[in-house]
Amino acid sequence: MTKKDGLFFINLLLLLALYMFLIVDHALAEEKLELWVHPYLPATEIIKKFSPLADYLSEKTGRNIQVKVSKTYKSHIESVGEGRIGLAYLGPASYVKVAHIYGEQILLVCLEINRKPYFHGMIVVRKNSQIKTLQELVSKKFAFNDPNSTMGYLVPRYMLFETGVPIETLKEYDFLGSHDDVALGVLGGYYDAGGVKEGVYYKYKDRGLQMLAQSPPIAEHLFVANKNIEPSTTNNIRRLLINLKDEKILASIKSTVTGLAKVKDADYEMLRSILAQFNKLAPE
Repeated sequence: MTKKDGLFFINLLLLLALYMFLIVDHALAEEKLELWVHPYLPATEIIKKFSPLADYLSEKTGRNIQVKVSKTYKSHIESVGEGRIGLAYLGPASYVKVAHIYGEQILLVCLEINRKPYFHGMIVVRKNSQIKTLQELVSKKFAFNDPNSTMGYLVPRYMLFETGVPIETLKEYDFLGSHDDVALGVLGGYYDAGGVKEGVYYKYKDRGLQMLAQSPPIAEHLFVANKNIEPSTTNNIRRLLINLKDEKILASIKSTVTGLAKVKDADYEMLRSILAQFNKLAPE
């Protein structure tokens, strides 16, 4: 063998080795799939909550599915919309924003809370309050959660607006930072009324909280998939999620989750209208 032939042979081996490495690397990448969640709790808590679900999907699909947590809500929305995330868990408002900016996504399932795939916002008062209608809140003190909260600000503000009580007609309003603080602020008499999510109303109902009005149904939190994932994999994951009946896995996500339900983009039309009303369709 000549020196030239030897160099050719060595280069050929190197090319073959590189080719095999790329094949193996691609196969490993295909087997791995990440489930990204928005940072609504500390990362360690979120990973603990969603790991049983990831383990279930890993076992059933043969893919290595790992839970990851986005740094911010905005980065989560951008990563989903730009197709940099395999699977994702989204809040209703975040999904509406993703769909508005990047187009419809591949929807998998939404949460079913106490056997319902939707939830409500509530405007609440104290049981001994003289206020009986939303219109009577003109010139009254109102408590909201946070300017970016769907059920703690956007939905109750929309409910007030639709009944002729824009927030400018309130005597004053404050942002208290949490649904629980809103409920406690109303119960303590610091505010005449406040906006809370459904679960918080029921939490404090026996302590003297009363519902003044209930919002239209808003579709629940949901799971979406990257458009580039092969359809057979997406369909299989959707089927596995809909058929999931393990109470421990479901309750790990949230104690009131009773199942995972079919979902479509049109389910979020009401929330889309609410966000558009207050120019909240862009991530913040």
